[in-house]
Amino acid sequence: MKKLLFLAMTMLSTCFMSAQIMKEIPGLRYHAMSENGKWMLSVDNGYIGILNTETDELQEYCDGVTTLGMGNMVTNDGFLVGNIDGAPSILDIEKKEWKQLPVKKGDTYSSANAITNSRKYIVGYIGNSNGFGNTTIEPVIWTMNSDGTYADYEKLPYPEKDFTGVAPQYILPNCISEDGTVIGAQLVRQDNECLPMIYKKAEDGTWTYEVYDKGLCEEGTEFPEFPTEEPIVPSYYDYLSQEEAGAYKQDSTEYADSLWAYTIGESTQRPTYYPDPKYYMTEENLNMYNEAWDSYLTLSDEYSQKLMNFRSFYYEHVTPNFYTMNGVWLSTNGKYYATTCKKGWEGTIGDAALLTVGKTSELYDYKDGLSGYCVTNDGDFFVSDAGTAYVYPANSKEKVTLIDWLRSKGETEAADWLSDKETGIAICSGDGRVISGYFGAAGIYDSWLIKLDGTPTGITGIEQDGNSHVKAYDLQGRIVAEGEYNEVRNNLKRGIYIINGRKVVVK
Repeated sequence: MKKLLFLAMTMLSTCFMSAQIMKEIPGLRYHAMSENGKWMLSVDNGYIGILNTETDELQEYCDGVTTLGMGNMVTNDGFLVGNIDGAPSILDIEKKEWKQLPVKKGDTYSSANAITNSRKYIVGYIGNSNGFGNTTIEPVIWTMNSDGTYADYEKLPYPEKDFTGVAPQYILPNCISEDGTVIGAQLVRQDNECLPMIYKKAEDGTWTYEVYDKGLCEEGTEFPEFPTEEPIVPSYYDYLSQEEAGAYKQDSTEYADSLWAYTIGESTQRPTYYPDPKYYMTEENLNMYNEAWDSYLTLSDEYSQKLMNFRSFYYEHVTPNFYTMNGVWLSTNGKYYATTCKKGWEGTIGDAALLTVGKTSELYDYKDGLSGYCVTNDGDFFVSDAGTAYVYPANSKEKVTLIDWLRSKGETEAADWLSDKETGIAICSGDGRVISGYFGAAGIYDSWLIKLDGTPTGITGIEQDGNSHVKAYDLQGRIVAEGEYNEVRNNLKRGIYIINGRKVVVK
């Protein structure tokens, strides 16, 4: 695995000397972060970027096999979960060390999706080799041992059938609450349609689940049979002896070589003999093969007819209100589940949706044409149209811009700083005190970060009692000059500095 570590020298940071940090980060789309905002994550095809916002150090993985988890996948102290080439793994960011989580013999492509800040619990999924019409991805949870290692995973319960009487294709656990007692997940149907799913842990340690599938069809609807045993095409090699198979392979290789030579002009003679495997069978085996092939065609027709009958009935009787795959955000206290409802069979029309987790969870569909991204512990719901970030304040059905939401919280400085920027898509910490966002398009993304309770790293001892004696700081928090104000000010090179708690631009 190729690992690159370098200092992001092109990063532009703008920090103010109040009890807040406001920072522009050009060039990448940071779509996720730790609760404290120290770690921001960027992902693209075959690429992962991990930014330390306190040092502006960027750690990159460009190997094409390292993948991030889909939920709250990074802790405040720098541990990240995901997978490496389909093996669920955890990364110690500071040490740059990946460790594989325990799996079992026979498990296929698997991943860790979310981790609690204590690192005690990790949730993810395990792949299996079940065929079409069965559940091929199952939900699991790993628990940390006293020595810091992780025990073998525990499989979480899930429904054997969905509302149509068919086995779900996947169960995807996306997020886990801070105390490890609530998991936000999705049930994925055989045709990749997603439904919200919530796990709750009882005091005795047992898990229960709830699937939100209300209003999809009339109660009591009975669906036709869904075929689960796909017919298997008979193999030629089952009807060839070892010698016959060897002769067939040799002739096939010679035919392919001759055809290629003719294609590229190395030969003027196109091969005339095509090595059909049936030519190499005995008459008895050929008859057996033909019978097997005819039986396969009959079973295949029956299978296709059953599948067509089911889908025709399904499209006629089901209201297509499903949800964005992996578009799940659980508040850290486990009280709210944010998502996007996709309407119509094409899934092109979306509306922000919020579930309030309880004994029976309640969903509110905002029918606003926006996408839901995250939610605070108080229920402030962050949504976007990809160009502008909005917030539905807790218990409100009317959205406001993120900037106006900040003003309503008394955070005028942050609102003013953000007012001349595209807010794009924004996410937040559970307490709503750390907010980040990004805007742009592939290749021209820009990101930003606001820590409402932050202190600019490394900038301390600011002189606040006049201009007689001052210290000048650069935007990395380093003292670059000290002395009388006028002398310091006049000798600074072009750039942005902090003097007496104020931003000073030297042109």
